[in-house]
Amino acid sequence: MASRLVVTARNVVGKKAARKLRYDGLVPGVIYGDGKAPALVSVGEKELVAECYSLSFLGHVIEAKIGSAVEKFLPKEVEFDPVTDRPVHVDFIRVSKSSKIKVSIAIEFENEDKSPGVKRGGLVNVVVHKLECYCSPEAIPEKICVDLSGKEIGDSILLEALTLPNGVSPVNRERDAVVATIVGAKSEEEETAAAAPAEGAGTGEASA
Repeated sequence: MASRLVVTARNVVGKKAARKLRYDGLVPGVIYGDGKAPALVSVGEKELVAECYSLSFLGHVIEAKIGSAVEKFLPKEVEFDPVTDRPVHVDFIRVSKSSKIKVSIAIEFENEDKSPGVKRGGLVNVVVHKLECYCSPEAIPEKICVDLSGKEIGDSILLEALTLPNGVSPVNRERDAVVATIVGAKSEEEETAAAAPAEGAGTGEASA
């Protein structure tokens, strides 16, 4: 996945320089890792904020010429001002074809219209919204799709049922971990609960 975020080298350091960058609508950042010296960079604030709202932001591989070298890297962490909630700093980590990185991949549920449980008023109770996976930076999927076809109320979708692309493996190795469940609508649960005592009472009267 390519990112629309433009990253450029900067050669100024210090708090005063950082404030000047932010005044100009830029956010200071650092690229580190892969056994190389950290590289100082800056990114546009508006573009960074827009990218942050993307579910796959941390899985975006960015390629840019930093100094005399072309670097490939991933967003690692964005620091926000606690008062203004504006981004004040961003960290990136270098990657290579041989790298195995940990990323969070958005899970998307599809074919709800083919789920008998959902058709009867059931709801998809999502337990895991993003799945942490290991993969190469060249093979980061944009999302993981979960097919709800045939799912009834009470069914659970387990980690072992997910179809992951080649080269992608979950960080969580518990194959029976629950990703989502199909639960009954509240009204249906209330009706079931109300019916249970009545049935019990009827049995008692018959015995007397």
